[in-house]
Amino acid sequence: MLTRRTFLQSTILASVGIPRVLRALAQQPISSPHIQPGAPLASVPADFIGLGYEMSSVAQPTLFSDQNTKYIQLVRNLGAQGMIRVGGIVSDFTRYVPNGPSRSEPKDTVIARTDIERLRGFLDSTGWKAIWSVNFGSGTLDDAVAEATDVHQILGTQLAAVELGNEVENYGRGTTPLRTPPYDFSRYLAEYRAWHSALLTAIPGLRFAAPDTAASVEWVVQMAADAPGDVQLLTTHYYRGDQHKGTLDQLSHLDPQLQVKLDRLRKASQSSGIPWRMCETNSFFGGGRPGLSDTFAGALWTLNYLLLLAQSGCAGVNLETGYNQLGFMSSYSPIRADAAGAIEVGPSYYGMLAFAAAGAAGASMLAIKPDTPDPDLSIYAIGRQSSAQTAVIINWNELSPRTISLSSLAMPDGNNAHVLRLTAPSLLSQSGIRLGDAMVDAAGKWKPASEERLRTGSVVVAPASAVVLSQREFAST
Repeated sequence: MLTRRTFLQSTILASVGIPRVLRALAQQPISSPHIQPGAPLASVPADFIGLGYEMSSVAQPTLFSDQNTKYIQLVRNLGAQGMIRVGGIVSDFTRYVPNGPSRSEPKDTVIARTDIERLRGFLDSTGWKAIWSVNFGSGTLDDAVAEATDVHQILGTQLAAVELGNEVENYGRGTTPLRTPPYDFSRYLAEYRAWHSALLTAIPGLRFAAPDTAASVEWVVQMAADAPGDVQLLTTHYYRGDQHKGTLDQLSHLDPQLQVKLDRLRKASQSSGIPWRMCETNSFFGGGRPGLSDTFAGALWTLNYLLLLAQSGCAGVNLETGYNQLGFMSSYSPIRADAAGAIEVGPSYYGMLAFAAAGAAGASMLAIKPDTPDPDLSIYAIGRQSSAQTAVIINWNELSPRTISLSSLAMPDGNNAHVLRLTAPSLLSQSGIRLGDAMVDAAGKWKPASEERLRTGSVVVAPASAVVLSQREFAST
């Protein structure tokens, strides 16, 4: 049973230490996955990594500020470039009142000019850009033009794009629909074009992200085909499942429908020449499932998910964090900042941190062919066409380690690779999570506690853990 397995694993690791356990468990067949010849699977944009927020977060006076030094550090840990998306369901119930006062409430958020100015300072301090959502659901076009004009003027080069609304295919659904049903793509596109034209007339050069669907790939495909030139970034959302029905098995095994979705999105992007971004996403919708989204399993899922999207041609991922549309802190949040200003990282942050350490942003994802299929093992390679400069290996099995040959990955110096381990006492641990045997400190900084180097040309991946292998040293933050 899970409880017994995780108890045994944590007891062994705590009593004798990881290196000794790995030596004791290494007597097993060695897996030899190979880099497949040919072009890389995908080139990963430098600003691939991202965070997503409800619009109400912008109205919080201390969150997005150049004075919020710990939060800035935590964001910068994830990449020198990145993307913040502010929107969510709250954006369709938000008013822009230039002179305020601001209000941060799920169904009655008010954004003032000073809030946008603070966000600009935060973006300048992190080096990241922003996607901004205007109220397309219940707002007016005149208000949207006024808001977008100020957002464009204040954020300047830090504004990546403007979105019109949130999860637009749902506007005709629910007990209080935002549009008279049926609301299909043709009705949406007619509205979108009217708003797009007015906004572009008022703000020449403004860039747009659309359609921002909750789940509909079909609307994204149609947007790519029907509106070339009217959109510069295709956007959609994904959640693994319902928070009330989420299971560990859903996190540890690939969603059978996800790869189909990714393939269709990639095809639409390639045929249209418009990049696509997963601009709102995380484990389970509704804020995540407590006791699962906020555990080490959530960290491993995050790392695996980011790498999967990177190799699938996605232009970027915005992982939801912070207070959600229901007004409580989502359990899946990578970064948690409460009303009093206290900031801490959630388990999923370590998955994002491991992704950053792997150096996929700005690099290429390589195709790998396993020698033997293993449903508990995920392997990703980052590098050049002929060889991997970095490899990430995730072992979901709670009892058995995995030994991987580095020579088969064509790592130029596999006998002398740097090793970073992502570990915790168990899959369901909510604390004790470490990357490089270190946790993020009180100032938001992270530095590996010890330097591990391989000398054998292979690596043993402990049960329920992940490793990042690299030809270079891992820099601290």
